[in-house]
Amino acid sequence: MIQEEIKKGIDLYYKKAKELGDYLTEHPEISGQEENSSRYIMGFLEKQGYEILSPYGTVPYSFLAVDKKRRGDKGKKAAFLCEYDALPGVGHACGHSFSCAISILGALALREACPDLPIRIDLIGTPGEEFVGGKCYMAKEGCFDGYEYGAMIHLNNEDETCFQVLASNDRYFTFRGKAAHASSAPEKGLNALNGARIFMEAMDMWRQHLTKDCQFHGIVVKGGTAPNIVPDEVCLDYYYRAGTIENLWKLNKISEECAKGAAIATGTTVEWQQRYPDYGEIYWNNFIDQLVRKIFEKTGRTPSSPSDPAGSSDVGNVSMCIPVFHPMLDITGGRKDIVLHDRKFEEILHTKEMERALKDGGRILAELAWQLASHPETMEKIKKDHALYRSGN
Repeated sequence: MIQEEIKKGIDLYYKKAKELGDYLTEHPEISGQEENSSRYIMGFLEKQGYEILSPYGTVPYSFLAVDKKRRGDKGKKAAFLCEYDALPGVGHACGHSFSCAISILGALALREACPDLPIRIDLIGTPGEEFVGGKCYMAKEGCFDGYEYGAMIHLNNEDETCFQVLASNDRYFTFRGKAAHASSAPEKGLNALNGARIFMEAMDMWRQHLTKDCQFHGIVVKGGTAPNIVPDEVCLDYYYRAGTIENLWKLNKISEECAKGAAIATGTTVEWQQRYPDYGEIYWNNFIDQLVRKIFEKTGRTPSSPSDPAGSSDVGNVSMCIPVFHPMLDITGGRKDIVLHDRKFEEILHTKEMERALKDGGRILAELAWQLASHPETMEKIKKDHALYRSGN
């Protein structure tokens, strides 16, 4: 049976994949600085018979790895995604080091088990997930166009069929007024802080009228220079999130109108800029959920269905282009007190629990790819549902 052959492939490549995960864990590089990490991964893949293109698009330290034996294939193809950036101060507490190793192990095991799989599996290196959003730029450049789907596994403190994320973007507001002495000549000033305050109050008043999927978070970056000087420049940094990219843009519009009104009310001016790209949401439905659940259960894991969307990731921008599978794999033994981005989470990457998760994750990705390749009607339904959702129907 193919499942037994995949297990054999996992056992064959497990040690090499673990060495790769260990190297990345022990040599963390933050977003935008993954030079050595990407070089190590690409060197590893070259030894396994992959042809490498880097950068893939214009994002530094990205790559496309294609099995040399199948580089001439003109048929269907899918992508296993590799993340490898770390976090400042806590290293790979994001789990990306072994998430990358899982993608590679799954691809190698599947190639060993089914070398003539009717879908070619490529590996795509996607740097900068934690900051800048490498996949946002790669998606815009067409790096995922032509693929049937993308897949990767993220590590977590529980098993979930999908980590659903919110669409997200930002606005950096600058209110400008006129400086004056706050005691001797306040009437000659125009208070930029007042404009910012009214904007913040207006946004808070909107909360009860927004759909439940909408969130926004803001801070005062610059509030003035001294209490006795009427502030002439105040800067606010706001992040926005929503369940869909369309709702996100509606929230942006509300925010911009509030800023204009606050400036008019206080005689100040306001301008804004978006500094980071729009992050999309992941499309998921019950049909895909059940498919992934059954594959999880074959490894002895019982995943929960996705909880309410939370946080944001550039993998949502891949989902804007093609269907994406993004399950979460528990490495903590169900310990909810150990969370992503915490030093304790990074420590588990060095334990037996991570070894089990590496094998299970590789099996899950490999079997998912085999299921979709051997049941083209399933893949077609997933693609059709995804296209309908993205078209707004």
